[in-house]
Amino acid sequence: DRMGEKRRADDDSGSDKKPKSSKKEKNDLDPDDATAKAERKAAKKAKRDESGGGGGGGEDDGEDAIETVEVECKGQTGRIIGKGGSKIREIEDLTGCILSIDQAKGICTVRGPTVAPAVQEVKNIVQEGRERDELAHAPAPPRARSKSQGWDDAAHDRRSSEPAGVSTPDELPFGKPPAGSASRNDTGQNDWQCPCGSTNFARRSSCFRCRAPRADGVAGGTQMPGGNAPVGVGRPTNERTTGTNERTEAGSAARAPAQGSDADGYEVFVKYLPHTSEEHEVADVFSRFGEILGRVRLIRNPATGRCKGAGFVTFAHEHARQAALAKDGMKFGGRHLSITVAKTGTFGVRATEQAFGTHTPAMLRETIDALVKPDPNGTYVDGTFGRGGHTRGILAALGPNGRLHAFDMDPQAIKEAKKLEAEDSRFTIHHAPFGCMDTVLKPLGVTCSGVFLDLGISSPQFDDESRGFRPEQDGPLDLRFDVTQGVPASEFLERVDRDELVRILHEYGETADPVAARRIADAVCLAVAEKRLPSTTKAFAALVAAAKGKEYQAMHPAKLTFQALRIHLNQEFDEMRRGMRAAAEVMIDGGRLGVLTWKHSECAILVDFHRHFEVVQPTQPLLKWMRSNHPEKENALPTAWGLTMDDAQRPSEREMRDNSRSRSAILHVLRKVDAGRRLADVERLAYPLLGWAPPPDTPKPPPVTFKYEAAIAGRDEHRKEKKEKKEKKEKKEK
Repeated sequence: DRMGEKRRADDDSGSDKKPKSSKKEKNDLDPDDATAKAERKAAKKAKRDESGGGGGGGEDDGEDAIETVEVECKGQTGRIIGKGGSKIREIEDLTGCILSIDQAKGICTVRGPTVAPAVQEVKNIVQEGRERDELAHAPAPPRARSKSQGWDDAAHDRRSSEPAGVSTPDELPFGKPPAGSASRNDTGQNDWQCPCGSTNFARRSSCFRCRAPRADGVAGGTQMPGGNAPVGVGRPTNERTTGTNERTEAGSAARAPAQGSDADGYEVFVKYLPHTSEEHEVADVFSRFGEILGRVRLIRNPATGRCKGAGFVTFAHEHARQAALAKDGMKFGGRHLSITVAKTGTFGVRATEQAFGTHTPAMLRETIDALVKPDPNGTYVDGTFGRGGHTRGILAALGPNGRLHAFDMDPQAIKEAKKLEAEDSRFTIHHAPFGCMDTVLKPLGVTCSGVFLDLGISSPQFDDESRGFRPEQDGPLDLRFDVTQGVPASEFLERVDRDELVRILHEYGETADPVAARRIADAVCLAVAEKRLPSTTKAFAALVAAAKGKEYQAMHPAKLTFQALRIHLNQEFDEMRRGMRAAAEVMIDGGRLGVLTWKHSECAILVDFHRHFEVVQPTQPLLKWMRSNHPEKENALPTAWGLTMDDAQRPSEREMRDNSRSRSAILHVLRKVDAGRRLADVERLAYPLLGWAPPPDTPKPPPVTFKYEAAIAGRDEHRKEKKEKKEKKEKKEK
């Protein structure tokens, strides 16, 4: 340990001083250094043995050798070894050494009885990473299929016997790899055959398919170079090597494909795909293993639409997945692929990536079951048309006499909706906010069996850089759903008061960090005063990030600021309150209001709305007290429309697997009761009897400030109808 500390101290000091015994500069990537060092140690050991031992401190007295290797904790090397992942564990199990990565210093420290094989493995992986980085930056090779991608039907090994671009064993940059090598330079010559017919890597002690132990009893390969025996064979037992066979067996069992079903399919996760890969090209290769269920899902960069180098392939049968896993490391498009069983995440599913520029409706089946299924021939409202995902699903579930009205503010959405309106006579689109639905529909004599509101922003809006909703993209700082209404964010920030901006950022975005909201507002106001406020998303996001500082969450530092400005400019929360109240006004008795929320703040607004109109239940303690002590007050309770709430629903595991953006969605269903008694009215009567302060009054919905022709015409018609009824009533009373 003292030797290792001294070596690291020398590395940190950056000294150019060379050891006296060294005649040339040491190169950590030169295998001759490791080989020479191993030979010197072997000579010293033999000399001590001949002299009958004596002296303290050598490897024979229990001290481990220590050596450091320079690694690059970035690029492909960083992905392979830099964070200390499965490759580290494989090398440790293979050699019996202990490896530790220091990312800050860019070194890997190797400790063990014989470190040469482990050092050589690390160097091989570093070289492999460098080759992959060079290949990634080189011009893309022409797209070809079959054998040009490294596919060899005659080969039964992990990869083809002579893959393009990989040296033969005699030409490997660091010599012949140890048996059972975990690196790319292993050509498969030490693989072993299981009686079941499967080919297994040399380092496996049991068959990957049938779990049968290796017949010859060798764990992890044959004799290592440098004279060291493989783990668990002829090596003195110590703390590191004891039970290695058992750990290897347990590791194989842990890596066994435990998930998957005939209904959902059997999925693999593929890494190191070329960035130019397309779904059909990956499907062409993996269909050789068996039937593919659904389509290949590549993880793509939202900004460019290019493949990020990874994706998922779902097979219809387990044997097809096993065949794909057996080809882990096969060559495709000039790269060696990593093929593993798709893992589940913290919430029971793994992430996927929404197809770029598309919109997949969240919880569509649950929405239809809750709203439309009870009355397929009723009249319904989709308050947020978006790109028509939920609208088309509802129309498909409606009967021939069913009707559907939809609302939206976005001119692009209205353009798409007009096409659907021309195709289906049961559908009508209104260019107005859903908060105006009562003033639009009442003059038309429309009452609804159900209303659906999908809150927030749609995927096409989010992905369109010209709208300015994403801080990662570069476009105008607009943030409006309807670019014909109001002012863009860049203009709003030029004239907003500092205190008002602090309130907006804190209330709608940085709810848990008022200091961040204040500092961001300060930076914006200073930029306005100096006439250097950015008008594009990327530049403004950089200003916000600089003001906010470090962010502990895995998201862009400016994300919540963009969210807060978007909510304010589009009046999203006020529109939500108006929309729920308007929906209750147009729904019939037993009507159902479905609200799809995406944020905690939206859930809080919905629950608060329900509290004001909640129908009192017979088991409510306050009603029981009133019934026992003041029965006459119970009879005096007014009757009015009220609401009950179903249990909230969340996306299924399968939906989150197919549409990762649905993971935050929650479906709330409120049901209208025409002649009910509200809990708020019980509180107003009971609190004075108990000597308590009266509860707050039910707030009125916020006023509508958006000006749309449909809403204005409906409002004027509604006012005219109301005036006529009033005059008729007065005339009758006279």
